[in-house]
Amino acid sequence: MSTASPLAVPETWDLVAPEYVRELMPVFETFAQEALGRAGVGRGSRVVDVAAGPGTLALLAARRGARVTALDFSPSMVAALRERAAAEALDVETLVGDGMAMALPERAFDAGFSLFGLMFFPDRPRGFRELYRVLAPGGRAVVSSWLPMERSPTMNVFYKSVAGLMPGGGAPRDGLMPLSDPTTCQREMSAAGFVDVAVHEVSARVEYASTAAMVDAMVRSNAPVALMRKTLGQKWYA
Repeated sequence: MSTASPLAVPETWDLVAPEYVRELMPVFETFAQEALGRAGVGRGSRVVDVAAGPGTLALLAARRGARVTALDFSPSMVAALRERAAAEALDVETLVGDGMAMALPERAFDAGFSLFGLMFFPDRPRGFRELYRVLAPGGRAVVSSWLPMERSPTMNVFYKSVAGLMPGGGAPRDGLMPLSDPTTCQREMSAAGFVDVAVHEVSARVEYASTAAMVDAMVRSNAPVALMRKTLGQKWYA
């Protein structure tokens, strides 16, 4: 079972919702497209997106003709999702709720997803069990996390530089993130009832004009960094 994280509260994600949409959604669409393809989502598929954020996967699924239910505990993220879905007249039901106790019926969906969300749940086993509960027999689920930060040297240097400023967590330490190793992923999903669990690596590339541009983007859009900035107050600038 995971320990509680400062990233497991909606207020942290409310801090970054608008900039998350602008900076991170285009990058995360790489992972969402891969997930939708592996789950075989197409027209008429019933899809649930748990910890959906601003709808990176949910909107792509709806554009494929799927009937989508998207849930997140951050009201600001859900508001961003609703706005984008309405602008495109997409079939997306949006809910503010807890992915560990979803007010959704059993066996209602053909495919379930949680990209970079369930990994932060205070009780991951419960989150996996809920995802399993709402899937129809034969349904497929895709859950994603980050590889160890040492596999991305630039990100690793950045996080190590700031992690020591935050007593109690909020940023990955020692290059680790929840669910960052295949064995843990397979063990926890299997324990929830999933069968034929497989782990696949997917990469995306992001380019910035300079180191300063990268830091600026992360301060605005990255939840752990935004949390550190808020917590440290004036100490942040030093």
